[in-house]
Amino acid sequence: MPSSRITEAKGILAARLREIRSEARLTGRTLASQAGWHYSKVSKIEHAAQMPNENDIRVWCRVCDAEEYVVDLIAAVRNIDSMYTEWRRLESTGLRHVQESFQQLYRDTRHLRVFQHSAVPGLIQTAGYARAHLRAVIGFRGIPDDLDAAVAARLAQQEVLTAGGKRFMFVVGEQALRTAICAPEEMVVQLGRLAELTSNMPQLSFGVIPSTARPPIMPPENFWIYDDNQVRIDTIPGQFRIKTPTDVALYEKAFSRLAETAVYGQAAREIIVATSRVFGGT
Repeated sequence: MPSSRITEAKGILAARLREIRSEARLTGRTLASQAGWHYSKVSKIEHAAQMPNENDIRVWCRVCDAEEYVVDLIAAVRNIDSMYTEWRRLESTGLRHVQESFQQLYRDTRHLRVFQHSAVPGLIQTAGYARAHLRAVIGFRGIPDDLDAAVAARLAQQEVLTAGGKRFMFVVGEQALRTAICAPEEMVVQLGRLAELTSNMPQLSFGVIPSTARPPIMPPENFWIYDDNQVRIDTIPGQFRIKTPTDVALYEKAFSRLAETAVYGQAAREIIVATSRVFGGT
């Protein structure tokens, strides 16, 4: 689990700092005194109960006469910080900034693989669906309402779909087609968009896992794989970014299995059209 990786990384950092203090032959109280900290801070850091910030790292290494380790230790702190971010930090000024923050990542990614089991991925949402989806997020989290700007930013992301030299693979559960995120007429438009994606786009594949299928694995989380070096997972309280090679490889394996279970082309269109009729489509 991503959370266990974060705990492991924090433990490794804490052990390394404890080792540096020990090599300097300093007690925890002595280090704290020379650093100008409360005596308990060193113990909390060394037991991974408190994450040191970058300045803490610099002070720790200065007091321990080990400043040659500063760069590597700060890199470790930044890596841990990037593993998980609470939505309340990302969305403190609204959703526009969050949507815009993904644009460079999408531009830099050559091969994007996306799995979502109960909603349509943002990169292939229509305006009406995106508006309803983001409005629900704003209401649920009680964040500043910048809906128009957020929708515009989400739609702007979709420019990458026609950029050259890229490959996009989307796999969704059939439930994603049936979840009524927006009004019936808007759902029909969204499903029509998905039907279009099942053909005539050589750089993009769109697959549906039928509700009757028995996939070898059904992850509880949605995930995005950016090339072969990063996985993003969204949870209710925040977002994980996984970069550990073994974990990324595991998600790649999961995506491959899910993609093998999905149907494409005409078979996918038939499911989409049948679902559209439920919402009043023709």
